[in-house]
Amino acid sequence: MIIPALYERQKKRGGYLTDADMNSVAEELGVPLHRIHSLVTFFPHFTTTPPPKVEVHVCRDMSCHLNGSVPMTGEVADWAKQKFGSDVHVSGVSCLGRCDRPPAVMINEQLIASTSAQDLKDAIDAVMDDRPPNLNSDWELAQAKVGQWDMDVYDGKGRYDMVRDYVSGGGDPDKVLSALEKAGLLGMGGAGGRAYLKWGDVMRAEGTTGEKFVVCNADESEPGTFKDREILLAAPHLTIEGMIIAALVTGATRGWIYIRHEYPEQIQKCREEIDRAVALGACGRNIFGSSRSFELDVFPSPGGYICGEQTALIEAMEDKRAEPRNRPPELMTNGLYDQPTLLSNVETFAWAPAILKDGGQWFADQGIKDGPLTKGSSERMTGKRLFSISGDLNRPGVYEVPTGTTLGQLIDDHCGGMKQGKSIAAVALSGPSGGLLPAKIPVQYLNRRFVEANVPADVKEIDIRDLPLDINVSRAVGYMLGAGIVIYGEGCNVLSEAVANSNFYRKESCGKCVPCRIGSEKITEMGKRLLDGDVDESELATMQPIAMQLSGVMQATSICGLGQVASNPFQTFLTYFPDAARAACKKKS
Repeated sequence: MIIPALYERQKKRGGYLTDADMNSVAEELGVPLHRIHSLVTFFPHFTTTPPPKVEVHVCRDMSCHLNGSVPMTGEVADWAKQKFGSDVHVSGVSCLGRCDRPPAVMINEQLIASTSAQDLKDAIDAVMDDRPPNLNSDWELAQAKVGQWDMDVYDGKGRYDMVRDYVSGGGDPDKVLSALEKAGLLGMGGAGGRAYLKWGDVMRAEGTTGEKFVVCNADESEPGTFKDREILLAAPHLTIEGMIIAALVTGATRGWIYIRHEYPEQIQKCREEIDRAVALGACGRNIFGSSRSFELDVFPSPGGYICGEQTALIEAMEDKRAEPRNRPPELMTNGLYDQPTLLSNVETFAWAPAILKDGGQWFADQGIKDGPLTKGSSERMTGKRLFSISGDLNRPGVYEVPTGTTLGQLIDDHCGGMKQGKSIAAVALSGPSGGLLPAKIPVQYLNRRFVEANVPADVKEIDIRDLPLDINVSRAVGYMLGAGIVIYGEGCNVLSEAVANSNFYRKESCGKCVPCRIGSEKITEMGKRLLDGDVDESELATMQPIAMQLSGVMQATSICGLGQVASNPFQTFLTYFPDAARAACKKKS
């Protein structure tokens, strides 16, 4: 693979690639030089210029933006330039996956404990003086979760019992699929497809070479989302066992865990656990003495939010620019190297051992059946899942909760309530992709059939705290629910947060399709003009229908999910926060 070879050269060179490096990779792998250049110029992790002594990256998204990361970046950048010149470079970057410790900062690819501009200046001074800065590892948080989730049937150290049971019991794939179906396991990466159907599709697919693959999408780059970061440290054995079982069921012989490069601790932990699984006989050749084999490895991502899109991820693994594919065909039949491929999220695989332990019954029995909004509703899901939640909270973090837990219960019972007793100003229930919802949602914006069946006629608005964290209910009601939730407390500038979220998509668009490339630019431009006070009320009246029309075009014609949701932050602001929009307008003289 070209990308791992480039990684190796860049690391050996000291953080950059030369023409000689790229030429040698092309010669060794027998590929045209233009293919090497196409990758180096596309992926943000590769650079062809020597880095400064200190490279500082400050997250500019969601919880970090809410906590002042953008002005902090500007202040520290000016200070560093004046004090150190070109030896220090400070810049903002897209989400680093540490939304529970805002503002998140990395110096020379190490996570720094930094909560203020002065903290960051002290860290830069330390590195420049060749002193160790105050580091903030992910393991410090994850170790408290080891063996504490119901997901982890091994209480912290995997034995791979479900793999052993499968191969020793003759290997009945239909029994596994039946357990997944009974449990009602859905994909935990956002799409929420039924897991047993996807596994079954790959099992029945016939590739042209006889090869099949299993890929775990651990490229967790959606702002506000960091649950996979914790799973891969606290319980990597669960994801790895889920992947091995999936391979045995589908007939795959090779697999990869695709992890974002900003997660070095997770990359190391997964590699160590794969080696342990091989030593136990649960992975590799002749699994537990059987004739079955499955080779598993880690694939560090070369960067870019777009790699989280499943087909773009596969393109990157094939040493191509991570530009989403047109679909169909689907990955289940034409995935990696055009062969049948099962690609699922970290958490989806991680639930497999707990589900298979009793045929899916325990998981099926989980979940809150009677919530305040949908008591007795047929839409309710079963099971449990993990949510990463951050923002104006006393205890942001990753929490395992029963499906159907309300947002209010998650905030109060797990997060210790709102910071400083603030009320809710806005909520992002799916990172930036679902847009921003108000504390009270007018029922006129919810699905009419759902409202008629579940909401009393005299109720005109729904308290967002009563919304159940249930993907099936979210679809029925008409809102998006992901794994990353961000809570904005009173006093925040909701328009500024919406524009920051729009800007994230503008910067992260791969540029392949026109609707996304141009649409994300236009949406962000409208938001910035309103934020800067360059829009009067008469123009605002025309702005919302234009934004809605542009949003419709982007949703209908963009190739992948990025373009389909890029308009949501600003469009939902105009819809749900009309008073704030009018307040932002310039006043007539």
